[in-house]
Amino acid sequence: MKSTLSVVGLLSLAIATQAELMRFKLQRTNVGYLHSSFHEYDDLAQKEFGKLSRSHDHRNYGQFSHLGGHDLYTMDISLGSPGHIFNVQIATGTSSLWVPSSKCSSPTCRLHPQFNSSASWSFHPLEGRFNIPTSNPYNHHHHHHHHHSCEQRVKGELSGTVGEDTLSIGGGVIEILGQSFGEVVQEHGGGLKSALRDGQVDGVLGLGFDARAATGRPFLLNLVDQDLLQRAVFGVYLSRHDGDDEGDDEGTIRGSQLTLGGLDPAHRLVDIQWHEVTRTAQGQWTIELTAFALRREAFEIDGQAVIDTGFPYIALTRYQAEMINLQIGASETSPGSGMYELPCRSVPTLFDFIILFGLEEYQLKGHEYVLRPTSKDDGRSGGAERLRRTRKEMCQSAIMGMDFSKESGVIAVFGQVFMRKYYSAYDLEDHKIGFALAS
Repeated sequence: MKSTLSVVGLLSLAIATQAELMRFKLQRTNVGYLHSSFHEYDDLAQKEFGKLSRSHDHRNYGQFSHLGGHDLYTMDISLGSPGHIFNVQIATGTSSLWVPSSKCSSPTCRLHPQFNSSASWSFHPLEGRFNIPTSNPYNHHHHHHHHHSCEQRVKGELSGTVGEDTLSIGGGVIEILGQSFGEVVQEHGGGLKSALRDGQVDGVLGLGFDARAATGRPFLLNLVDQDLLQRAVFGVYLSRHDGDDEGDDEGTIRGSQLTLGGLDPAHRLVDIQWHEVTRTAQGQWTIELTAFALRREAFEIDGQAVIDTGFPYIALTRYQAEMINLQIGASETSPGSGMYELPCRSVPTLFDFIILFGLEEYQLKGHEYVLRPTSKDDGRSGGAERLRRTRKEMCQSAIMGMDFSKESGVIAVFGQVFMRKYYSAYDLEDHKIGFALAS
């Protein structure tokens, strides 16, 4: 009898540990070029982030065509009963969740799955509407008011209605009842096209924890409220190489993963170093940025960095980005663009870019903070021609300059460029973010 019990004991143990860690594959798609490097952020965060600077009002942040480093990490979610499937971008920099509505008649909406609330028997409408800008989220007016001049509209904005319905992920591994989300009904200034990455995604799933998010109570807080997580933590692993492809769809890499309720030790080479989250009242994943260095030049700074899986690059203030890029011999692609380029041939000799979060040091090598354009070479041109092109080829610095509002104390955004090197872990209970060298 005893042996049977131990087998049963082992079985229940196996089930318990499985419940602890839920793994979700993220699809990685190379967008090939960048339309606008921002998705929307919560309108309340915008209130925090303050005013637009006049000089860069209508700046488009992505001048680069066919860029190597711009990837999307997405997963399928199902909304409603019966479920509508949407492929959404995973973004730790926002707390909002939104998808296109069947009430939206813009051409961009029609190219995507659209949520039809009248076809779902579990849907409940909620009061109020949402407005979210899709340009620079770190330097914005509060966007709930409706007295915009046409001029301000140009920046790109999404608006719509809020409702709640059943959300499931991983084919029903997790099911949340009454998840609030936004249905995009209207867009202005091409906001939806840029937010949907020129058609590559159907919406955004924010992993922030702002209880006052534009589209209602966030996904993460519902997971905790409904007791769906063993521990209130999640981890994000972004695959480093396009070669991590298992060869299913061309251009889609399947190595990347989101884990909920636990962290996957297989994704890191060393222990996790933890950092206190600074803007807990805003429900935002930010930590203290103390300094960065390049060569022997160190810049001491005091401010907060947003950690955002939905952002492709590393953004610093315009001044700091200029200092760093000057050091590596990069020049601005066009005046005021905040994007820098340099000859690809200089990449191997670049210094490490060193980042200090709190007292912990992280570093990126030249080939990790400079992005190569995806090759347009179809192999038809001769060797000499290819060599000549390579010698002239320009690469893009992943360190860009951006406007931040003073009030928020946010002075940097660390996105995918950083997370492909460092596995990131997010602890909601203790309000900490951790990093470890990714495997």
